[in-house]
Amino acid sequence: MITQAPRPPRRKARKLIRTDTAPSVTRTTVTPEMAIDWLDKANTNNRTLSDAHVQRLARDMKQGKWVLTHEGIAFDPSGILLDGQHRLWAVVIAEVPVEMHIWRGVTREALMAIDCGKSRSLGDVLRLSGGHGQVNNRHIAILRAMLSGFGTPVQLSTAEAAAALDRHGEAIAFSIEVLPQAKRVTTAITRAVIARAFYSADHDKLRDFGRMLGSGVVPDAGAISVVLLRQFLAERAGASRNERLARYAKTQRALVAFLSSERITRLYAASEEHFPLPEEVAG
Repeated sequence: MITQAPRPPRRKARKLIRTDTAPSVTRTTVTPEMAIDWLDKANTNNRTLSDAHVQRLARDMKQGKWVLTHEGIAFDPSGILLDGQHRLWAVVIAEVPVEMHIWRGVTREALMAIDCGKSRSLGDVLRLSGGHGQVNNRHIAILRAMLSGFGTPVQLSTAEAAAALDRHGEAIAFSIEVLPQAKRVTTAITRAVIARAFYSADHDKLRDFGRMLGSGVVPDAGAISVVLLRQFLAERAGASRNERLARYAKTQRALVAFLSSERITRLYAASEEHFPLPEEVAG
């Protein structure tokens, strides 16, 4: 005898949350004059401004790399600015008009949902946009360390990072390939030094340096600099700027000694850049 399986209980349909009036949106060319007027009259209660973020956006605007997206400027029904102060300040700083979507009539309750999603990392954005392969945060960290060198850590906009990856993607991939993962030894900084050296040093020697540094197996007494560097890196894991700079400078000095077969007895920090990037040489 065939019996009919019991039907699952019906679920009550959820009611959609509706608002009395829907926000409206227009595509508008926002001029610096419009931006400063809105900031002066409508930006009455917003979050603390991030100057670094404003500067990144402004650089993209100046270079013609600003991209129109669904994100833009949002005002509440009374004309108060709810979202977009960084974009508006960037227009002011860049002194160029850019197109944006201007939303009006957005309820203040919407603030509970604005910017609350999981933010995409720079690596996520570049990977999803296509054209850069399987780039991830490791590639971006190496890129930043590589471009920073002995200087202040660079802050890149998406457009700037994309352009830099186009220039240095091969060098970064090489540094990941030749330096195997090793705790405290394999970092964005040590790989950044190898990536810089990619443009001027013998690639076979760089492979030997990376293999020895990563594995700890140093068969040649002439490679004592690798031993000294590995010991230093294993003991120094601080995240401060001075610690990071020390790791960069000593990795440079160790690599210079290794490439020239110099037998050093103590690992000092390099005081100048030994592996300039092509654009630095051209500059």
